[in-house]
Amino acid sequence: MISEKKQKIFNIVSIVIICILGIYYLSRLIYFKILNDKNTSYSELLAEQVKERVSKYEVAPTLINDEGVYRFANNAKNNYIKFMGYTWRIVKVNNDNTITLVTEESIISLPYNDSQITNWLDEIFSKTLDTNYLVNTISCKDDFSNSDNYSCNKNDDSLISLLSVEDYVKAGSKNSYLNNQTHFWTTNTNKNQIWHISVSGDIVTSNSDIVHEVRPVITLKSDTKVIDGNGTIDNPYIVLEHNPNKTSDLFVGEYLKLNDSIWRVVSKDEDKIKIVSEDYIKENDKIYETKYSSYDNLNNDEDSLIYYLNNIYYNNFKEKELIVEGTFYNGSIIDEFNYKNTYDESTNLMVGLLSIAEPFIYDVGNVFTFSRNENNNSGIYIINNDKKLFEDDINNLHYVRPSIYIKNNITIINGNGSYLNPYVLGGELNEEENNNN
Repeated sequence: MISEKKQKIFNIVSIVIICILGIYYLSRLIYFKILNDKNTSYSELLAEQVKERVSKYEVAPTLINDEGVYRFANNAKNNYIKFMGYTWRIVKVNNDNTITLVTEESIISLPYNDSQITNWLDEIFSKTLDTNYLVNTISCKDDFSNSDNYSCNKNDDSLISLLSVEDYVKAGSKNSYLNNQTHFWTTNTNKNQIWHISVSGDIVTSNSDIVHEVRPVITLKSDTKVIDGNGTIDNPYIVLEHNPNKTSDLFVGEYLKLNDSIWRVVSKDEDKIKIVSEDYIKENDKIYETKYSSYDNLNNDEDSLIYYLNNIYYNNFKEKELIVEGTFYNGSIIDEFNYKNTYDESTNLMVGLLSIAEPFIYDVGNVFTFSRNENNNSGIYIINNDKKLFEDDINNLHYVRPSIYIKNNITIINGNGSYLNPYVLGGELNEEENNNN
């Protein structure tokens, strides 16, 4: 009797499990088949295609119609878009069919005070984008004391902004795709404090002089067209034709392969490209660990980090003929923590380090930066193991993430510029070939 009862329970449970699995995998099959159906004709306009693909076909809709504004919400997995060298998430399609995006990753960390973020976005980040594709972003600037009772009555518009609490909440807050496990600023205030998103995804406040991360927000024009992609992480929407032939064509943020390592484009000059390694320096297959050595670190002391980089490391670089001397910023940070101070001093080197004001400084942890504390002769800023900014003693050991400048006329022979498929470089073009390209 007991055996028959157990068998009946087992049969029922088995049937339920089979049904659940069947429904799940069938829904996934339907979803991905339709999402990737090459025979389905979609509008070429990004705004319309987003609404067609998601609203009409997705099994568990994550695009919500909020009075004519189509917002991605919850655990959306089909709102990825590649624009310039960055991966973005589509936040919403606005009433006028403009499309608001936020970077998937945090780009930099800055305090909120004295318009630091606004200045950095306008003066540095905007130069990495093709602004011809953009319109101003409408940002909520309301002040409120309770994030559960947020409002959006006071608006401002600027070319590049940040997420508002409203956009974060309506996407599903900590349970949404916008929670990327970093602590980043929003556009809203609470009297003398600023609302930001914590690592756990909670909406909290902090003083404006605290350093938190920055995720830029932009808005694409309503006539933006889809060239390729379906919005998934492996096949993001592509809206900009980009087939680089040489390094001068690269976007800031793209990846390339050099010296058996992966590097990322940080900035571009007229005649050279600044890149930074995504890998630590290794010696004999072991990560190289060292101290900073001295406060200015620009002396020719053989024990200094800069001597090591510009002699031992440089001389062992496999493609050092592609490297050119460039400017590295090593200005000191004062109490107000103004990022502009990092540009007050500089030196020309073959190999250097990034300053804390440069993009992608937080990609790799436990490394030195080139930024110092003006009031502490033994203080150097590092990116710690948690990829957060931290002031440390120059005699403590850390890994090294080198930065170099390369020529802008090096051919690109393979790759698509992603981390998993970085560009592979060829030889240097001669003057005639360079002009023809």
